[in-house]
Amino acid sequence: MERTWRDFKGVWIPKEIWLSPELSLMEKVLFVEIHSLDNERGCYASNRHFADFFGLSDRQIRRHLASLKEKSFITITILNDTDRVMRAAGKYARVKEPQLRELREMSASLVERLSLHRPKLSTARSGTPDRSVHGGRT
Repeated sequence: MERTWRDFKGVWIPKEIWLSPELSLMEKVLFVEIHSLDNERGCYASNRHFADFFGLSDRQIRRHLASLKEKSFITITILNDTDRVMRAAGKYARVKEPQLRELREMSASLVERLSLHRPKLSTARSGTPDRSVHGGRT
């Protein structure tokens, strides 16, 4: 596997993370990797990225991510069928909760406005009469 180059000087593991009996060693290093990739837009790394980086299976990564989310160390926001954003949560968050709440509200508002302007697609199959035109009779 070829590693992509990243401009960073290393990682720092906060004492509370390193000494936490609540987290496994893998959860600690996965959290630190997410935190290091979490920028203004969040961390968009895929399970495949983490699996390759740590030499684990996708399934193991999914399990560790779910555990970190359940323990409130990260948040995971699903954007659509293929994209998600992860962020370090709590006191380790790069974007603090009021800012995150504001971003979520802006995002929801944008989605709502976009859906209002999206043309409605007919669910009727071609060749099927539109019942509203015929007063419910065919």
